[in-house]
This record gives sequence, C-alpha cells and structure tokens, in this order.
Amino acid sequence: MNKIVPLVSWLILASFSHSIKADSMQENKTKTLCLEGSERCTFVLLSDKSEKSEKNKDVNIINEKRANTALSPFSTFKVTNSLIALDTGVVQSAEQTLTFNKENYPVQAWWPPVWKLPKYDLSSAFKYSMVAIYRQMATDIGQDKMQNYLTRFDYGNRDISSGLDAFWLNGSIKISAVEQVKFLQKLYHNQLKVKEQSIKTLKDVMLVESTKDYKLYAKTGAGWIKNDSDNVTTKKVMLGWYIGFVENAQGIHYFAFNFTRDSYAEMKSNRVKMAMSHLKEAGII
Repeated sequence: MNKIVPLVSWLILASFSHSIKADSMQENKTKTLCLEGSERCTFVLLSDKSEKSEKNKDVNIINEKRANTALSPFSTFKVTNSLIALDTGVVQSAEQTLTFNKENYPVQAWWPPVWKLPKYDLSSAFKYSMVAIYRQMATDIGQDKMQNYLTRFDYGNRDISSGLDAFWLNGSIKISAVEQVKFLQKLYHNQLKVKEQSIKTLKDVMLVESTKDYKLYAKTGAGWIKNDSDNVTTKKVMLGWYIGFVENAQGIHYFAFNFTRDSYAEMKSNRVKMAMSHLKEAGII
C-alpha cells in the first residue's frame, strides 16, 4: 500500500506536468503561427509551381473569412505606390534622391530616427517605410494617374476618395489578403502592363533576403484600426501586415499575412516572425 501511494502521486504529477507542457506548447504555437479559427489573423499562400510539380498552382488559406475581409493596406501600399511612380517617371531609378515638402509634411517629434535621415532614395524610403516621402510621391503622381493605375490594376476597392496623399493610411482604399496575393501574382508576371524596367527596379527595392535556396521580396505595413469585433466600445487595435513573394526551386510563392494586436510593440515583435514561421512550415524557405 505504501508503494502504491507514491506511484499514484507520481502519475498525477506527471499528468499535471504534461498538461502544463501541452498548454505551454499551444501558447508558443499561438505566438508563432496564425491558427485556424482565430478571428484576429489570416495567412494566404498562393504558389506558381515549376513544371516538374504535379500541381501548377496551389492555394492555402488560414481563416478564409478574414482572408477575404478588406482592410487598410497601410504601408504595404508602398509596393503599388513605388511601381506607379517608377512607371510614370516620377521616380526614375532606385538611386534617385527623393524629397518631400516640409511645409505640408513637417518633421514630427515622434518620428523614428529613420524618418529623419538627411537623404533618401527609393530603396531607403521603402526599407524604412518613410511616410512623408510616399505622401509626396502620390501627390506628384497626381489624382487622375493614380486612379487610372489602380483601376487598371484592380487594386482592392480602387477608392482613393479620402485624399490623394493618405487614402492608404486607414482611409478609403481597402484590400483583402486574398486580393493582395492576386495583385502580387499579376505584378510578378507583369499582367499589369507596366514597363519591365519598372518591375525590375521594384523587385530590387523589395528584396529582403537572398540565400542559396530562396529569395524573399516583402513589405510590412501597420496602423490603428477600429476593432470591428467589439460592438460595445470604439477600442482600436493595431493591424499588422507582411506581404510579398518568394522565389525558390519549386516556383514562385505569393503570401499575405495580417493580424491584430493590442499594441504596436506587440504587433511589431510578432509580425515578420509569424509570417516567416508559416513560410517555413510550408517548406517555402
């Protein structure tokens, strides 16, 4: 009897420890992956596979309802803005010095240091997501050309009515994760009917990582939006985006990830990490 009691105690302790470990693993998985059933995240992966693959195209969607929900693109629109600027000649190369009207867009105390550099070109403005440069860029493109390009691109809801220099900053234009990957696919294959040099330069600017196995082209985006799932308060949440495509031996893989968190810090610390975890799990990188 004395031997049985310690054995039972050990089994209970082992079961409890296993339960804690399982809960911990689930919590870690939630932090590194967007899980099916969550209303706060989506991940969409569209693959154009090589001719050797059994399937030429493959689509994977986590949380389909959210994947088809149109949201503000925030700085992911810099992909489109850059392409239009290059194609219209507003920006002629990735090395061209870019400026902005400081009376219209005065330097703010809260701006991060990377928004206060003495000089910018397309590569650095894109990398550091320099909002004032891109607001100026949209202004230089002009209302009519911007609208014509977005209509031709079939970009999201194509609505720029909230203001030429800010419609992508929680303004009138909205786009879903599914629409993001379809746009990236059209961009890659130049079904947008822009100059080939415009796409080449854009790809150079978008390149984030190049290894012997893959090349990753991507852009982040973030901003505060109303929490539509909360019908009681007007609480806002931080929306985070990571979109792009990967070239590897298996083909071209377009992805769009978005999620919401309660703070900018929490969003920023998890945004790229979670999207990369999905790409790794899918065997893309």
